[in-house]
Amino acid sequence: MRFFDTDRWNEIWQTITRNRRRSVMTALGVFWGIFMLIVLLGAGLGLGRLFRAQLGESTTNTVLMQAVQTSVPYRGMPVNRWWQMDNDDVETVRTLDEVRYAAGIFWGGEVHCSHDSRKGDYTLMGYSPDYQRINPQKILYGRFVNDVDLVQRRKVCVIGTQLWKDLFPGGGDPTGKVIKMNDSYFTVVGVMKRQSSFVTFSDVERTAVVPISLAQQMYRRGRQIHMLAVAGYDDTPSAAVEKACKEKLFARHLISPDDEKAVWVMSTAEFFAKIQSLFRGISLLTWFVGLGTLLAGIVGISNIMLVLVKERTQEIGIRRALGASPATILSQILSESFVLTFIAGVLGLTAAVGVLSAADRIYYQLVTVAQEGTDISWQISFGTGLLALAILVAGSLVAGIIPATRALHIKAVDAIREE
Repeated sequence: MRFFDTDRWNEIWQTITRNRRRSVMTALGVFWGIFMLIVLLGAGLGLGRLFRAQLGESTTNTVLMQAVQTSVPYRGMPVNRWWQMDNDDVETVRTLDEVRYAAGIFWGGEVHCSHDSRKGDYTLMGYSPDYQRINPQKILYGRFVNDVDLVQRRKVCVIGTQLWKDLFPGGGDPTGKVIKMNDSYFTVVGVMKRQSSFVTFSDVERTAVVPISLAQQMYRRGRQIHMLAVAGYDDTPSAAVEKACKEKLFARHLISPDDEKAVWVMSTAEFFAKIQSLFRGISLLTWFVGLGTLLAGIVGISNIMLVLVKERTQEIGIRRALGASPATILSQILSESFVLTFIAGVLGLTAAVGVLSAADRIYYQLVTVAQEGTDISWQISFGTGLLALAILVAGSLVAGIIPATRALHIKAVDAIREE
């Protein structure tokens, strides 16, 4: 077969290496183009994976609500009235058809914790059991607070990994052991590790979680909650979840349905959509910049092939005179363009993959191991690498068309007269 003709490939290689400096400089343009494209793609994919890792298994249809001042008078109630949400609001919204989970959040502030001779200052948070379903954290030992803890106001706590390491330096399962928080004693029922930091309101590793009913009792706040977290069903728009919850809450607390400032609301679905749009934009920008760099290299290929055709005018003319078909001349020029681009492209792709692999190792040591962070890969997929190489090769063939067309228009008589 013509493809395996060694004489043909030797001729192509000799043509490319005839002016090594020019060929190397052209190949460097191609090398740099695919190198930058792959590195930029890896960086963009890594940032996207890092963001998704921060979300953990958090529900993507969560609505957070916090009571603030009213802005509209309603049924004898004055404007600028402060109001508060309570446990009954949690139970009320939980009955809505749009709501899957509902949980109360209570900020307890800083507490002094100790066990034996170990001690430190940490954050106390009160949560309803459903909060673990809305924003799950990884449970290393034991369990999260449950409904029995909530009803009986048990003095139990779930501690973060840093708190666990500080108070129990020997490691091991601390569940069942007792720690002192301020002047009270609590039984450890679980150890949690940060899996998602998107809707957390404290440093998970340095937090002690207690049943929200117990936190309310400790701080003498009755049934008050500081924030309401609601997760809707996957097929329910967050706007519908927000609307249904606000209607119930406003009706209970005599707030005008038209008051848009009486409650602070954050919808994670809208935030996720904006972030996804941002990363899509970054991805498009990466491809745009990377392909632009590739195009510069491909233009260089076209230029060098034009120079080669000019230098080989007599040779091409003699071949035409000896009966070489246009397809043979066209195949020769395109093959030379392909070989130069393919070699430079493979080297650039290999170098970029090597850089991304090094980034993987550095990130693993500095973040995953040293900071116990999530293991994130900055590497591109095999398919993405092949796609980039295919685009480059296709571009090289297109770049060879102009020089090849010029070669086909060379007349044998004119070529022989060329000096």
